[in-house]
Amino acid sequence: MVRGGCQRHRFGYPPRNDQEGNGTVTDSVREADYVILGGGSAGCVMAARLSEDPGARVVLLEAGPWDRNPWIHIPMGFARLYVTKKFDWNYQTEAEPELGGRQVYWPRGRVIGGSGSVNGLVFLRGSPRDYDRWSQSGARGWSYEDCLPAFRRLETFAGPESEYRGKDGPVQVGEVPEPSPGCRAFVEACTRLGFERNPDNNAAWFEGVAPNQLNVHRGWRWSPATAYLKPALGRSNLAVHTERVGQHVLIRDGRAVGVVARGPQGDETWLARREVILCAGAIESPKLLMLSGIGDGAALQAMGIPVAVHAPEVGKNLQDHFMVRFAFRTRPCGTLNEIMANPVRAAGLGLGWFLRRRNQMAVGASEASLFARVLPGSEEPEVQFQFVNFSLGDQGTSSSSLAKHPGFTFNFCVCRPDSRGELTLRAPSAEVKPVIRANYLTAASDIRIMLESARLGRRIAATEPFAGLIEEELSPGRATASDEQMLDYIRGAGTTVYHPCGTNRMGADDRSVVDPELRVRGVRGLRVADASVFPLVPSSNIHPAVLMLAERAAEIVRRAA
Repeated sequence: MVRGGCQRHRFGYPPRNDQEGNGTVTDSVREADYVILGGGSAGCVMAARLSEDPGARVVLLEAGPWDRNPWIHIPMGFARLYVTKKFDWNYQTEAEPELGGRQVYWPRGRVIGGSGSVNGLVFLRGSPRDYDRWSQSGARGWSYEDCLPAFRRLETFAGPESEYRGKDGPVQVGEVPEPSPGCRAFVEACTRLGFERNPDNNAAWFEGVAPNQLNVHRGWRWSPATAYLKPALGRSNLAVHTERVGQHVLIRDGRAVGVVARGPQGDETWLARREVILCAGAIESPKLLMLSGIGDGAALQAMGIPVAVHAPEVGKNLQDHFMVRFAFRTRPCGTLNEIMANPVRAAGLGLGWFLRRRNQMAVGASEASLFARVLPGSEEPEVQFQFVNFSLGDQGTSSSSLAKHPGFTFNFCVCRPDSRGELTLRAPSAEVKPVIRANYLTAASDIRIMLESARLGRRIAATEPFAGLIEEELSPGRATASDEQMLDYIRGAGTTVYHPCGTNRMGADDRSVVDPELRVRGVRGLRVADASVFPLVPSSNIHPAVLMLAERAAEIVRRAA
């Protein structure tokens, strides 16, 4: 079993079989039983699990570098990584028609561990009904009952024993150990408004308020690279090669036989004796399929790409969580703004983390979540609020920094948006970023929920003890009063929660891109195992669902072998 990585693995010391990902690769190692393209969250799981079979040779190819940067491993470092864009694909949407023509920056991890190495570390599965809806939509065998064993298998939960939680898995998960005063006040205000304090948002039900669970252990980010991949690097049947950008899948006589990847010395061909597995994520996996001739036939022909399989839904069904922030100026209450503005306190924060591994440096993007119903007659929560113990000076643009005054924020998003986007090729080249149209707020239902959520947000802000910490609502500000004004603010300030998925939809119908066994329709020997196959976006942060899917995908592949 893959267990939590040991200390020497955390900073990505080069494995013996990779020459740091930049060495010359001999022809003798360009063939394997399984070639996995994409060393992100799903790819780390797949490589580790498939290489547990000593009779199977596994090659993992990742576009980015090893995760050597220390800020990757310090939970609070996610913010620094976001600003520098050093381990990022740096995607942008097209001008969004419902957002006043704004483009939205979409960060996705380009490093071993993928977005699981740079994300905000919130570890929430969403609603159990999310996976039942997957099954009902045609992804048979992916109900919550089917998925729960994999959720349990992947984690070691620091909380109480439960039939819903794992105790012996590779991913370390636990609640925020020392919630800030603002976090505690947020939780208390929500309970005073009638929302239950949920003892475990990843157990029987996800409704109510609670400090977030994080994939953090002893103050360190417990990424998929740390949890899965690095403990497996000593296996002689696993080779990992970084700085390899997928170009296309090789298809011969209707079968995927390998991939072409661009490495430091140019293009390399990697042959797969059994299967090619795409784990490149919701953006790159559909792009790679289209570059390989799998997609809408007319669109591919217009690009000059020979059509291997007419699959018009490749790149369609794009879903993401769209969020809006409320920002507050507060009295001094332990916000990161006031700590980082004072060199002595900032140094104390670093020293405290070094000694105890439990302070604000051990927290990622947010500290608590409220899942709430906001529409009459709703059967489950439609909105997620997240409390954040800092505020930004310019509404959280890609170059934003902490505001100079004490402050915190909360953000909210529709759990299950009805708006759908699409992804298409911009050019017939892997080096050119695709066209991304998120189509945020194109569904009227999403607008209604966002407006109702804004009303609830103001009720939370006016409820003690949260209200007692707030001096002023800065964004949207009290001048934003009517629904029309609030909607203008939502359109002008809303952004992504970094959860794109659905672009290679899994289903039982002929138009779905992959079947419930994750096999690409029309091509033998090719599977996709990442967030692109989600039929529907989960109700919260999607990272645990990606890990669960990869765990089950590895089972499916090994069973097929």
